[in-house]
Amino acid sequence: MKYCKVCGNQVKETDKFCSQCGSKLEFEETFVEKLSTDVRIIKLKICDLCGEENNFNSDECEYCGAGFSGKEKVIEREIKQQDVSTKIETSKKTSPEKKKEKSKPQRIKKSEDKSQSHPKKLETKQIFLISAVIVIIGAILIYYGIENSNIEKKNEASSQVQTENSPRIDLNAINEINRLEAELKNNPDDPEKLLKLAHLNHDSGFFEKAISYYEKYLSFRPEDNDAEVDLGVCYFELKQYDKATSIFEAVIQKNPKHQIAYLNLGIVNLTQGKIVEAKEYFQKCIALGEHTDAGHRAAELLKSHN
Repeated sequence: MKYCKVCGNQVKETDKFCSQCGSKLEFEETFVEKLSTDVRIIKLKICDLCGEENNFNSDECEYCGAGFSGKEKVIEREIKQQDVSTKIETSKKTSPEKKKEKSKPQRIKKSEDKSQSHPKKLETKQIFLISAVIVIIGAILIYYGIENSNIEKKNEASSQVQTENSPRIDLNAINEINRLEAELKNNPDDPEKLLKLAHLNHDSGFFEKAISYYEKYLSFRPEDNDAEVDLGVCYFELKQYDKATSIFEAVIQKNPKHQIAYLNLGIVNLTQGKIVEAKEYFQKCIALGEHTDAGHRAAELLKSHN
């Protein structure tokens, strides 16, 4: 049994790319003690934070992202297999020197002087996390033959653990949100405060609130393509891919040289498994400037899916 190390999706031995997130798969060998001709023992590391079982050689929890200190509880589990070799394969990221980021759209955030826009990369550990946990747990329970009633209970418990651990809230950001909302009551049509509130809610993971502030801000400043791209990223985070796509396409219609809109369209298509379409958008992004942050990101994603 093999899993994608990027999103945790179960993959076939013959697969070259993950069907869930599109990441390129490579495998390294992990030592497993041979118990008999059809039974093996594998070592698993228990995460102190969420209690889930992980590969013994993992540096961080595959479920909640917590780093391992080396003092975690280690258990051994017997695995019945027909293969009598003394090694199993585990999914590995493409580069052994550097961890590869998951594909996720870039958003744009206004600078402090309110006149310049600078690209900002989003956090990369939120895409597919809850769905990946459900898929992995379902596969493990089916493998060990547990009844359907127990499957539903454990999936529900695991989802609760994931919800509690992601995202982490910045109290300073919450205080700033409360302050700006109080000020906005005196002037509800202040575009600058609306945009700040949109960014703060976006950064804190409150995507639905961020959407409402972005939309109200854009009603006053419809020419702000960067804010419109950030609005599209919010819909992407809520997995409303069609809505995100329509927003990015609308930005390109108004501004055909908006490089990050092309990059984000490529990532949305890649997330949906539309590899051919994704490559076309990455190529258009690179054509607008291969030496920019967006150009480098597009080139990296294009290379990893050739």
